[in-house]
Amino acid sequence: MRIFALETNTEKFKRNFLAEGEREVLTVRYHGVRFFLSAAWMGVFSLILATIAVGIWYAGVPGWIVAVIASLLWLALVFPRLLTAYIDWRYDFAFVTTDKVVIVDQSSVFHLRITPINLENFASVSTETQFFNLFPFGKLRFHLKSGLGEDLALPYIANADGVAAQIANVVTEYQRRKDLRRHGEADGSR
Repeated sequence: MRIFALETNTEKFKRNFLAEGEREVLTVRYHGVRFFLSAAWMGVFSLILATIAVGIWYAGVPGWIVAVIASLLWLALVFPRLLTAYIDWRYDFAFVTTDKVVIVDQSSVFHLRITPINLENFASVSTETQFFNLFPFGKLRFHLKSGLGEDLALPYIANADGVAAQIANVVTEYQRRKDLRRHGEADGSR
């Protein structure tokens, strides 16, 4: 389903970015902690807003006025951030094919960024621990060859070290196929 820029059908992205003869190898999703941390902060902010509203009500302002203003403030300040956190967690993903990595970042209902990166442009893939490695997620970092842009980091990736190993294997296989094609062309031109 499509709502403005938000596409909830992840398979549609995959079909659009698969070339003939290319196949999907891996889909990378974010760990639920990504949403939980954002939701927890918005919960704290909601409690602060509710406490202020109750204090204003105790000061003598009619309850319906306090409720309307507090609700409008919550809808303007908390709800958009909570919705964005949910969309980031639920609909952002990356998928790895035999030729490229495609990073889909759907930050809101109105903003979508798709970043396809050819495997030829990768220098390496690495991981970093998060929260002292107490939880089963980490930061996945894509290092690009020099001059091709800044490194890309994806935080809160479940089993980040295993995902990095799989992607590194795909990059290695891609480079071997490329070298074989190059050597085959060189042998055929003699």
